[in-house]
Amino acid sequence: MRRVPNRAGAAAGALAVLIAGGCATVPSAGPIAQSDRGGDSPAASDSYVRMLPAGPQPGVSEDGLVQGFLKDMASFEDNHAAARRFLLPDRRSSWSPDDSALVYESMDTVSLDVEPGTDENTATVRMRTPEAAVIDPDGHYVAGDGGDLIDVSFRLERDGEGEWRIADLPDRLVLARADVERVYRPLNMYFFNRDRRTLVPDPVFIPVTSDDVATRLAKKVVAGPTRWLSPAVDSAFPEQARADVAFDGGRVTVELGGRTPSAEDREAMEAQLGWTLKQLPEVQEVVLRAGGEESRVPEDEEESLQGATEEWASVDPSGVGGGGLKAYFVREGRLWSMEGEQDGGRPEVAAVPGAPGQGGEALGGYAVSLDEQHFAAVDGENDRVVLADAGDGSFRPVLDGEGFSALSWDSYGNLWAVEQLGPEPADDGGEDGADEDGDAEDSEDAEESGGDEESGGGGSEGEESPSTRVWMLRGGTDPVEVEVPGLTDRAVSQLRLSRDGTRAAVITEDGGAGGRLWVGRVSADEDGGVRLGGFMGLARDVGEVVDAAWRGADQLAVLGTQRDGAVRGYLVPLDGGTAPSSVGPLSGARTIAAAPELPLLAGADDDQLWLTADRVSWQRATEGSDPVFPG
Repeated sequence: MRRVPNRAGAAAGALAVLIAGGCATVPSAGPIAQSDRGGDSPAASDSYVRMLPAGPQPGVSEDGLVQGFLKDMASFEDNHAAARRFLLPDRRSSWSPDDSALVYESMDTVSLDVEPGTDENTATVRMRTPEAAVIDPDGHYVAGDGGDLIDVSFRLERDGEGEWRIADLPDRLVLARADVERVYRPLNMYFFNRDRRTLVPDPVFIPVTSDDVATRLAKKVVAGPTRWLSPAVDSAFPEQARADVAFDGGRVTVELGGRTPSAEDREAMEAQLGWTLKQLPEVQEVVLRAGGEESRVPEDEEESLQGATEEWASVDPSGVGGGGLKAYFVREGRLWSMEGEQDGGRPEVAAVPGAPGQGGEALGGYAVSLDEQHFAAVDGENDRVVLADAGDGSFRPVLDGEGFSALSWDSYGNLWAVEQLGPEPADDGGEDGADEDGDAEDSEDAEESGGDEESGGGGSEGEESPSTRVWMLRGGTDPVEVEVPGLTDRAVSQLRLSRDGTRAAVITEDGGAGGRLWVGRVSADEDGGVRLGGFMGLARDVGEVVDAAWRGADQLAVLGTQRDGAVRGYLVPLDGGTAPSSVGPLSGARTIAAAPELPLLAGADDDQLWLTADRVSWQRATEGSDPVFPG
């Protein structure tokens, strides 16, 4: 074998007006995307830059041919016509890559090894490079952790003119990160949570080419959610459904075969299609044909899909009803609320009625239900979870344990609690805390939660590691232990459920690596069991994660500590491939609170609350600590 050196080149009014003195300002790092992409995104193809492929050059060497092929593979025109020119004629038509891709950083990181064949007319070129990310066939983007390699081989033969051409290769795209950023766009598909009360975004990366993006996106939402989110959501479309889709003059027509859907299912299908296709400004209406009946989205022919329609407001992905949410915080051991005035005046700040606002007993880690009728807390010894309903004169215990570190409510009225137990010997029989029964979901949990030393899974043989339990209290009172493959041997400092109840943001304290942010999905089985798994790492480049909260259904607000000790806020998209947006530094920040269309709140170690409505400057709000929004 001979190694060839790489020769490749190249809120809404209420809290927004709070100003109480003291300000920390920093220019933003760029535009910050709002939560939930419906209606906000520019046309997906507006910024698509078509490349001019060079094609195979006469007399090119084995490694030079593969380098040229990798570059031209990023041209999606005419079904990768440019890349097919590098293949032998009888292989050009059979090569069938889908939208999936293995992603590497750049050609500078690629190693190509050439192994001559048994004669001068054959050779194999082996490509190896660190894996930056993977885009699954369903569009799900999984960022790499630096531990995996792309290792693929290309078998070459000389054609009739003596030129090297590719005879065999993987049926998968291999793209540089810059090509992915140029060709792919993050978009959301929308599905329902379990009770179909709220739509849930399912981020996917879709190629933006001369092919029609609208029809591609419509077909994907009809076909169903990504493999990652599937266990947590429901679709009104039948499993593995297929549709004939056409786009013409601003209208997307979706024609389903099979049985006639019920009125409820049809309405739900319309909501999924409406929210999904509303992201594309070129789409003005959707026509759904199913069971011999035709319906228009939106229903009113005078309205456009891009207009201010309220047809699906009841299933808004934000998970927040009209009127917004109050903010809550702690002052002198008592829980207070902060509610703004619509006329732009100063907000009202008052102790919460009943037990939460009375103080007297040491409580912490408050969580407020989404309907703001139930208040949970951890007692001063961290060994009990207590609960009070609105107006109750005292808290009552609902869960006893060793040490509770986080509380959160979901949209079903369930209270979640993290219990951190004492160290116990690490189990060296499995990897990364994954189960050993070998079912498909367990294998995916092990794969997506990292499986590397950096991810904090499992200590070395003989070491002791913390044992974590996660509880879900149905209705806030009936505890069920949650199955959490990948978390049992990690110290968990924070867990926050998305407001739709389908996902959870988790911060683990992974030894010397500091706080790490993960997002897992919530699924339930027929016997009432609950599972939190499939953990994906996010925000790897924001430093040590201090705290996180759900800004919207597809975005987290995060506090990260840099190496110089500066604490900065970030908005982190859940698509896994879009870079976090900076919110600005805030000295001494320890906790963060967020909600759709409301200012971000932060609690600092000076017992002051700070807020930012523009994500550029933090302004002092009032005395207090540990701000939270319901959820």
